[in-house]
Amino acid sequence: MSVRKTVLIVGLALVLAVGQASPVAAGEGEKSFLWRVQGSGATVYLLGSIHALKEDSYPLAPAIENAFSDVGKLAFEVDLDELNAAAFQMLAAGSLDGGRTLESVVGPELWADFTVRTRAAGWDPAMCRTMKPWMAAVTLTSFEMMSAGYLSTEGIDSHFTARAKEAGKERMALETVEFQVSLFADLTPEQSLAFLRYTLADLETVVPQLDEIFALWKAGDVEPIEELLTEGFEEFPILYEKIVTARNLNWLPKVEVLLAGYNNTMVVVGSLH
Repeated sequence: MSVRKTVLIVGLALVLAVGQASPVAAGEGEKSFLWRVQGSGATVYLLGSIHALKEDSYPLAPAIENAFSDVGKLAFEVDLDELNAAAFQMLAAGSLDGGRTLESVVGPELWADFTVRTRAAGWDPAMCRTMKPWMAAVTLTSFEMMSAGYLSTEGIDSHFTARAKEAGKERMALETVEFQVSLFADLTPEQSLAFLRYTLADLETVVPQLDEIFALWKAGDVEPIEELLTEGFEEFPILYEKIVTARNLNWLPKVEVLLAGYNNTMVVVGSLH
């Protein structure tokens, strides 16, 4: 699995280093991607999220539904209500300046490959002409996912954000949208170019990989998912530190506060954490 997949599915994460975490059984002989941590004052449920799913991915395991019923608060990576603003920030951060074009930045060979792949996905490559390579990579992968029915609006985060609003449960964000945008925007030109190259090389595996990840997630098979998602970071330890380790350490004090409180909380973050 390439670093491209790892970065784009960067949301699949578990915060398992908090206190004494124990898996929550989904039923007799069943597992789920949910953990329970008992603090001094409250219980925190840790739910590994998949940020884009198909409409038929629901319902979820009873253990997850029971955990939702047991909490008065939910914590997400970001406030999803801010995603419209994030889209504009992402587009601005991912745009080339000085009249440069994607074709001039990546060269004729990579541009030709990008053109072929984009048209095969049913999109006009011209719409990406002023994008930085990493933004073009994100866009092309999004096209591929949407064509297969994987939508962010159907992801675990979106699902429970809507449920929390409907039930009047409190919500909080562990980090800002601006920070998440910076994870891509701070890529060096060399990393950005490599990102697009990896994307084009592995594009046809995106949907099969997501199918596999969701099947493993639904079965509660943690180790295979961990192997899939960490494999791409082997050659990029600095990227792993930035995208996974540093963020976990930033979130940890906030989760510890939740554990010391009196309001049970469900923490919904990507399944690699």
